Amino acid sequence: MTTVLDLSKILAAGRVSQLRFTIAGFLGLFLHGSIVALPGGILPQWQAEFGADFGIGPFYNLFLLGSLLGISLTSKRRQRHPLMSLSCSAIGCALLIASTLGLQGLLVAAFLLGLGDGVLTLQGNSLVGELHPKRRVAILNWANATFGVGAISAPLLGSFLPWRMVVTLVALLALVSAILAWGSPPVQDLSLKGKNIPWRRASIFLLIVMFYMGLESSLGTWSSAYLIHLGRDITLSGTLLSLYWGCLTLGRMTLAGWVGQKPVQSLSLLLFCPLVVLGLSLIPPLALLFPLAGFFYGPLFATMFALLQERCGHVALSYLLYAAYIGKTSIPAFLSLLDDPAYLAYEFIFLALVLYILSFQLNKCPQNS
Repeated sequence: MTTVLDLSKILAAGRVSQLRFTIAGFLGLFLHGSIVALPGGILPQWQAEFGADFGIGPFYNLFLLGSLLGISLTSKRRQRHPLMSLSCSAIGCALLIASTLGLQGLLVAAFLLGLGDGVLTLQGNSLVGELHPKRRVAILNWANATFGVGAISAPLLGSFLPWRMVVTLVALLALVSAILAWGSPPVQDLSLKGKNIPWRRASIFLLIVMFYMGLESSLGTWSSAYLIHLGRDITLSGTLLSLYWGCLTLGRMTLAGWVGQKPVQSLSLLLFCPLVVLGLSLIPPLALLFPLAGFFYGPLFATMFALLQERCGHVALSYLLYAAYIGKTSIPAFLSLLDDPAYLAYEFIFLALVLYILSFQLNKCPQNS
């Protein structure tokens, strides 16, 4: 019978257990990044095998449905064991199904991948934050940097290896994560009802994350279209987009310590810098600087997650992820309605300005009920 230790006992027992579960959280977020980026990285191989008209839409729809269900199922459960290990195992099994059954397996795998990924995204971040309460902001930023590394590594492997081999490697990583997460401690701060969430405190965090994820995804989706509109070639646009994702990861790694010292006070300055960078994109030669915006935005999501966990408890975190999903799907979709790519830069700047203004509201956000 597996013994599940309370978090306080883990912290008191020493560094070994704390380190194991911290690694489990880091590895889970690396896995999250790999899963999110994997379809785009191996899509050319899927199209070559299943036909040029292979559509990725149904895969993403099933993945999104599974993710939302996974978040909903885990958001109000106190026990992380064996949920985290089972979610990692589900991801591993889904990937093995996809590599074995081919096209039919992909659609079955998409839902299971989303289900496991939804659990991992919430519980991986939450567990790391609870294990390091005194350095929550910095450690969570470093943990989310592994998401970026995973998002870069999976497509890179897909450029050199057959897609079934890449999928199998990620599946093995998921099974390792399942072993490390076995016996995860329960949630420390759990409010079972949404009405118990201090919404006055939580709302500003949800708004910031919604607009941030919308801007992050919009830059990832539409920046190339804007650069091509300015006369830049496709290769350069793709390279700059890769630099943008790399800068997001670098920002999480290098700015985490500084932001962690005074997170609320540092965010206004942090959000002013990318506003300037994106403003310069109106000058065509300076539009090439847009990847720098990713560097300054890098620590934002993990910092919001850490502060919300500290001030509003575990259940509020699921609403943060719902806000993230709303932002990263609806805002890029809205930008697709623009007839002229020239307007994209103004939309980027508008979203950046909204984020900058909202950052000042954090100073007014009450810290106590």
